[in-house]
Amino acid sequence: MLRSRSIASIIVLASSGMVLAGCGGGGSEPVSTAELVQKGDAICGKERTSFARIQGHPPPNASVAADQTDELIRATESASSQLRDLEPPEELQASYDSYLETRDRAAEQMKRGKDAAEDQDSAAYGAAQAAVARDAPQRRKLAQALGFKVCSSNPGTA
Repeated sequence: MLRSRSIASIIVLASSGMVLAGCGGGGSEPVSTAELVQKGDAICGKERTSFARIQGHPPPNASVAADQTDELIRATESASSQLRDLEPPEELQASYDSYLETRDRAAEQMKRGKDAAEDQDSAAYGAAQAAVARDAPQRRKLAQALGFKVCSSNPGTA
C-alpha cells in the first residue's frame, strides 16, 4: 500500500524532473533560434505553472496520487505537443529531436508511475518517478545546449 507522504514526495521529485525536461521538437512552424528559445521558454513557463497548481496539495492516498500524476502527464504532453509544433533551424534539429525524445521517455516513466499508483505498488511507483528525476540532468543539459533558459533551469530559479 502506498503511503501518502512518500507519494507526495515522489510526485514533487518527479515533477521537478519533468519541469527540468524543458522543451524540444521539430514540426510545422519554422522559427529562428531566437524565436525557438523565446517560444520554447514560454511553453516551459506555462508547464511549470501547471505543475505548481497540480502539486499544490499533497495527495492523501494512492488514488489521488494517480490522479495527480495523470494531470502532470497531461501537462507534459501538452507542452511537448506545442514544442513539436516548432521547427528549429536545421543546425539545431538533431539536438532538438534528442531533447524531445528525453521528454517522451520521462512521460513514459510517469505513466508507469501512474499505473503503479493505481495498483498501490509503492516500489514500482517510486522506481518510475526516480527514473524521471535521474534523467533530469540530461534533459536540462540538452535544453541548455539549445539556448533555453526557463526550460533548462531548476524550478524556482527561472
